Parts: sequence; C-alpha cells; structure tokens
Amino acid sequence: MIMKTTQSNKYLALFTKEIRELFASRSFWVMLLFLSPLVGFSFIEAAHIYSAASATTLGDEILLNSLSPLEGLVMPTCSALYLSETFFLPFVAIRILGVEKQFGSLKFLLQLSPQMYLPIAVKALVVLFAFGATLIPVISALIIWSQQGGYLYMPEVATLFLGHLLYAIAIIAISFFAVAITDSPQTAAIVALAFTITSWVIEFAGQNQANFKALSWLSLSANLRAFENGMFSLPTTLGFILVSIFFLILSAIWIRSGQSLLAKLRETSICALIISLLAFCASNAFYFRDFSENRINSFNPKNEAQLLKLNKPLKIIVHLSPEHSAAVDFERNFVGKLRRVVKNFQVVYITPDDSGKFGEGDPLFGEIDYDYDGARMMTHDVGPIKGLEILHLLTGVSLEGELKSVYPGHPHHIDVENYKIWFYAILPLLIVLSWVLAQNFLKKRYKGGLNVGN
Repeated sequence: MIMKTTQSNKYLALFTKEIRELFASRSFWVMLLFLSPLVGFSFIEAAHIYSAASATTLGDEILLNSLSPLEGLVMPTCSALYLSETFFLPFVAIRILGVEKQFGSLKFLLQLSPQMYLPIAVKALVVLFAFGATLIPVISALIIWSQQGGYLYMPEVATLFLGHLLYAIAIIAISFFAVAITDSPQTAAIVALAFTITSWVIEFAGQNQANFKALSWLSLSANLRAFENGMFSLPTTLGFILVSIFFLILSAIWIRSGQSLLAKLRETSICALIISLLAFCASNAFYFRDFSENRINSFNPKNEAQLLKLNKPLKIIVHLSPEHSAAVDFERNFVGKLRRVVKNFQVVYITPDDSGKFGEGDPLFGEIDYDYDGARMMTHDVGPIKGLEILHLLTGVSLEGELKSVYPGHPHHIDVENYKIWFYAILPLLIVLSWVLAQNFLKKRYKGGLNVGN
C-alpha cells in the first residue's frame, strides 16, 4: 500500500512538473495568442453572415427552416479551433516530450517507469490541459452570442466539442510518436505536420476523386466532420480512441533507448495486431445518434424505427460518377442517412464510360438500381422520398416518406462590432500579461531550474 502511494506521488509530481514546463514554454502562449484573433475573426464574420441571412428569411418558411446556429455560427467559429489543433497543438506536444530527448533527461523518466507508458500518459494529459485552454476564446464567443439573444442547442454543441476533443487527443498521440522516431524537435514537427496534412489531403481527394473515396475513412479530419454536424457515431468515437492509444503505445515503445530495433518492431507488430482486432470489433459497434436539432443527418424517427427492422442485404447500384452533383445530393440526403440505420447495406457507384464529362451519353446514365435480398427496382430519381417509397415496396416495412420538418429555424440579428476589441485587444493582452506573470513567477520560485523558452 505504501509502495502504491509512493508511486502515485511520483506521477503527481511529474504532472505538476510538466504543468510548470507547459507554462514556461513559449509555444503554449504563442498558440493562445494567435488563436484569439483567429476565433474572433471567424466568429465576427459568421455573425455578420448569419444576421444577413436572418434578414432575408422574413415571410419565407423554407429559408427560415434552414437557419441553424450550429451550421451558421458554431461550426465557422470552431474552424479556428480546428486550425489550432492541426498546426499549433503539435508544437506544444512536441515540446512537452521532445525536451526530454533534447536535454538528456529521458533517463529520469525511464527510472520512474522503464516501460514509459504511464509517463507518456501523464504528458498527454498535460497537453490535453493546453487544448482545454484553447477553448477559452471559443467559449467566450458562444457566451457573447448567447447573451445577445442568440440561440444554442446544447446537445449538438456538446457533440461538436466531443469531436474536437477526440481529434485533439489523436493529434497529441501522433505528435508524441513523431518525437519518439526522430532525433530533433524540428524533424518531429515536420513528421507530425505530414500526418495531419496527409489526413486533410485524403479527405479533400475523397470528396473530389472516386479513387480516393474508399480511403476517406483514414482521414482524421473527415471523421471530425460528422461530430461537427451534431452526429454521434460510436464506431468513429472508438476509432479515434484506438488511434490515440495506438500512437501513444508506439511512442512509449520507440522512445526507449537501449532496446534493439528488432525488439521494438516485435512490440510494434503485437500492438498493431491487437489494435486491428479491436478496430474490427469497433467497426461493428452499430450505434449512431443524431443530436442536431434540425436532424439534418437522419430520417424522421418513425422511418428510422422501420428501417432498423431490415435484416437482409440491401444493395444500391448508382450509375453516376461519385463527383456528379446528383450523386453528391443522393449521398448526402439519402445514402449517408441509410448507412446509419441499415446494418447490412452496400452502395456501389459505377462511372459511365460513354461520352461527356460524366458519361451522360451512356444509356445507363443516372440509373439507380435497388436490390433487397433479390427483389429489385429501378429509378432515376435521387430524392429521399422516392428512395423511401422504393424501399417500402421492396421490403414491406411502413415508410411514410419524409415528414415536413418541424425545425423552427432561429433567425437572429446581432451587432458584434463592439466585440472586436475583446478578441483583438483585451483577450490577447490578458494572454500576454499571464505569460509575463507566469515567466516571472517560475523564474523567481525555481531560479533557473526550469527550461523557460521554446
């Protein structure tokens, strides 16, 4: 019992020391300093656009129903947070772990725990604290919106923040791995940014090129989008967690000195095998929930309840290029929703081979073939109402077609010009002041015992 208490005290001391190192580092404060005006600019522009859109909805029920604060204000404001997680947070994470290699203090961590798993976890927790600090400008923007009469539906906002938390943890883990396999923080930064930029490229390529669409699930940023739209996905959540655990374990394996390359490769292979098996199980965790107030990601509840009853293979063959606008609409308004309620479901896009940019000269162009356990029907209509009608005829379940949306829309006009001073002057000034006070406090208390800088 005494030994366990002593060990816990050691890790608590390590956590405290890492927090001090975080406040001593320039990278942490620079991240906050740059993030404040970024969030302010995103929020102010989004508020202007939302206010202008609200003015055009008077007397137009269709436009009114399309006004969602999540899409119109919260997501654009959090775009600055995404940039921070992708381009700033890796430098903070690299500094937290890289300083141990840079100044030769890694041996002390090895004495604390030769396997390095718990020290790595403690350091990740400290960087997660840094991520929490980046939420301050975003939360202040949402408080301003709310105090000025703006509407927020908290379940969808919470889902969005959950997605950013999972994304940030994965970025931290990847950054630690970059430190573990490189010789300098500069090289580690390049490796970490290569991971994140590659993730973005895969997402972009998957949206515009059919050959890359099948790889889009590898993109961290693509998986973040569902959470940003208020959609909770258990497979995606577990996927983020497994990716983070995988790279944190690899970090602990590859940062250890005095171990042969063969031994590290063996441990890496075992870890990859276990994570792969867990990922396969996670992919079958078929649970999705739409937390968006306007239910933009799902069918109405009555239809979803009926579609969940389908237990036989459903296949849809679409004779369109995935980049064609009709195919994009079909994917967004029908197929994407169907994937989350029908477990045994497959969709195949067949690009027509005949003349025209998208193969418009092909006699099968635009044809959509439905096959439910051998029963088949065909249509050229990409609308969700027609799709549900066909599924009703093929499967026998009662599908009503999409009901009229009960989402009221939330028009709001807000003047945020006076809040520029908060994001562009007051908040940055508070950050600089906190930076100076932290540096002075640490220097006086520890008298050079900390590496103040970087």
